[in-house]
Amino acid sequence: MITVRRDQGAAARQELAEALAGERRRMAADVHDLIMQDLSFALATARTLAADPASAPQASIVVAAGERALAGARDVIDGLVERDCKPVVEAVEAVARTAARSVPLSFDARGVTTSAQPDQLTLQTLLHVGREAVTNAVKHADPQLVEVRLVHADEWRLQVRDHGRGFDPSQAGGGFGLESMRRHAQTLGGALRVVSALGGPGTSVEVVLP
Repeated sequence: MITVRRDQGAAARQELAEALAGERRRMAADVHDLIMQDLSFALATARTLAADPASAPQASIVVAAGERALAGARDVIDGLVERDCKPVVEAVEAVARTAARSVPLSFDARGVTTSAQPDQLTLQTLLHVGREAVTNAVKHADPQLVEVRLVHADEWRLQVRDHGRGFDPSQAGGGFGLESMRRHAQTLGGALRVVSALGGPGTSVEVVLP
């Protein structure tokens, strides 16, 4: 009887822990989707205004405030979501190899020191872009090889290159997930660069995150 009660208590605690974790993830998603994206857009607009000498003094104040708010939002999300215990190199390589399936994949992270580890949002974006870019290459390019390279200096840089069929990025629409990758990068103040051409020799997808 005591064993049953203990089992029931453990199950209840597990259920509560999972419910709380789900609520934290929901809150983190809300902060990202409802707050950070608008903040990023406002900040980009303010930076454009700051380039105009006539509005530079006032716009610079808005830029500084926006950067502080964006950093604060990232800290909030970082505190809400569970941390991935894997080092960034191991996590990105695992995601890329899973997405590559049976296609040969080379992974190079010699540009990342053993002590380097991004915050949770940056890590999740690197994983998202890595997964999407490799999946796209496998599904659409019929590549003989996919190359993934991760570098960290003052910023994080992830590049995925394939040696398959190219495509026209302007005609890709939503099927290639480019908008999703770009939105994730821009939300963190980063950028996504896609180089390809219809019928050309392969595609390069590169994300840069501060």
